[in-house]
Amino acid sequence: MCNNLISKIKNFIINICKKNLVLIFLIAGGIANDLLLRAMTTGFTLYWKPIVTSISIIILTSVLALLLPHKRRNTVYVILSIFFALINSVNLMYYNHYSSFLSLSLLDQLEHFKAMGNDVTKSVMDARMLLFIIPTIVLIVAIRKLKKNDYFEEAKPRRVGLEIARGLGIGCVLLGIVFTSLTTTDLSRLVKQWNRPYLVEQLGIYSYTLADFIKNAFSQKIKTLPEEEVDHVLNDLVEENTKEQEENEFKEIFKGKDVYVIHYESAQNFAMDYETPDGPVTPFLNRLAEEGIFFNNFYPQHSVGTSSDSEFTFNTSLLPINDGTVFITHANREYVTLPKMLKEEGYRAISMHGNNGDFWNRNIMHRTLGYDRFYSEFDYEIDEEIGLGLSDMSFFRQSIDKIKELKELSDSPLMATLITLTHHYPFDDVEKFGDFDVGHLEGTSIGNYLKSYHYADRALEYFVTRMDEEGLLDNAVLVLYGDHHASIPRADYRALLNYNEETGEYYSEEDPEYVRIDKVLAKELKRTPFIIWAKGHDFNMEIDTPMGMVDALPTLSNMLGVSNPYQLGTDIMSADSNTVFFPDGDWINDKVYYLADSAELFSLETRELIEDNEAYLAINEEAEEIILLSNNIIQGDLIRYYNAVLAQNHKPIRYDEDNIS
Repeated sequence: MCNNLISKIKNFIINICKKNLVLIFLIAGGIANDLLLRAMTTGFTLYWKPIVTSISIIILTSVLALLLPHKRRNTVYVILSIFFALINSVNLMYYNHYSSFLSLSLLDQLEHFKAMGNDVTKSVMDARMLLFIIPTIVLIVAIRKLKKNDYFEEAKPRRVGLEIARGLGIGCVLLGIVFTSLTTTDLSRLVKQWNRPYLVEQLGIYSYTLADFIKNAFSQKIKTLPEEEVDHVLNDLVEENTKEQEENEFKEIFKGKDVYVIHYESAQNFAMDYETPDGPVTPFLNRLAEEGIFFNNFYPQHSVGTSSDSEFTFNTSLLPINDGTVFITHANREYVTLPKMLKEEGYRAISMHGNNGDFWNRNIMHRTLGYDRFYSEFDYEIDEEIGLGLSDMSFFRQSIDKIKELKELSDSPLMATLITLTHHYPFDDVEKFGDFDVGHLEGTSIGNYLKSYHYADRALEYFVTRMDEEGLLDNAVLVLYGDHHASIPRADYRALLNYNEETGEYYSEEDPEYVRIDKVLAKELKRTPFIIWAKGHDFNMEIDTPMGMVDALPTLSNMLGVSNPYQLGTDIMSADSNTVFFPDGDWINDKVYYLADSAELFSLETRELIEDNEAYLAINEEAEEIILLSNNIIQGDLIRYYNAVLAQNHKPIRYDEDNIS
């Protein structure tokens, strides 16, 4: 009897497949494209969940086509196949630049590809995108062959309603099987979508796209929370920051001094330690690091907003959101920022960048951050272009003249943020970087990166030297941070780390000297410099406590004598240990690194996977709480709301006091 039942089920499935061969081709092509996309992005993983989920979603999206006659139905199937190909193609292009997947909330960012110029647009284009159209071609050929064989005359369903109900039933059952296998953490990630690569890897591109559509269709951009809930969200944070104001030896050492912030494009620490046949890549940056306070274990915490996210986090001590870019989608919120706090102390605050002011919406967002004036490309003479626009050398030269003029007009202390541009991907304007021999790396992406970095270092030296000659550093502090890592192929890192200088050959994987780019090293290679330097202060300090961009403001503001009641970071000068949380759920401290997309925990000492990670569940919960808190503050405009509540209670908040009142 059991064999008879199995035989009936088998015949039932075969019969359905025979009647829906075109749909089978559509499903197979969709799955093939999903597998191909994951192989080219997150890595090839033959999980059953994304395959089953993709089958169910393709069936559910195509089931209404059964109402149509075969000719029109086939047209719908071809259109769906093209649509699936486009989803995969656009996501591959987006991943090439942002290492993430596209969300409807991020569509505004696609304009930035054009704004960044043809070189970057070409760099994210990928010839492999053409592979995604192959299933559509196969589908069209299959339809024509089936038509010649009179298949569609024989395959006409007798009861359309039954066919539709059957399709809906199969799709829902398959989807239900997947959902019943998901953990609470998986469901949370699906709803919150902090980690899009994880969702695509585990559930496939189509389920992620559907979940993203639903999330954006029903999400509220501005939340209206009751007063008691705002109190619950922010009151503890404000009280904690008030109690924990640091009294270390660095408190107010730079109070009243000019502050010059260098947003140093695509700078990474590994290159500071690297020497080419022509010498160190960054000799001047190394000098600043040696003389000043060098935080050598510093991690940017950007999301898809890259440079703009780093600007935001540096100025606010909040994490960026992961389903958009704060500079674009949340520029109308209220934030407590370094420029605003310093302006309470009598400062004037300006920002300077030799690029289009509309890029990353800086024209608007820099006003939101509290800058009095944003100098963009229209304020500069574009007399020398390298890479994406005005060269760093010309930018620094003209910016010094503007700073000098401002200082001559007013005795007020000045905060100036200078955002560099030349050292930006794709680093291919090598003939303008100047002569710099990178040896065996000549002609590689990382070799071009080092040439560009060396140019940026010379430009930085010019800036500091001339500022000193003009007397502008006599009463000032220089703050430099690398905004994010560069787009460098992993193969180039292997070439950098596995070259034998004595033999002129590369170590093989079997050689004990071979350096494997494991997940821990891949993360550590993304560290960027964070340096605080002041003329006449020979700190000669190297701080190796793990530190994120969110910790930059608390560390610096304590030195300047101001405090942010809404900061999420820590003053690293008073921290014996620290955990850096990233917007995608990853975190790292001085002992372990947690990779959220695979739920793996690694020892930093041995670089081995830690199987028993129960002891670190509390840190995972803390990471989720911090990310959620930051998202709520930004998306809900809670700082504005909380200040309004305080004003109603006659408790105005001030940012320039030692205590919040």
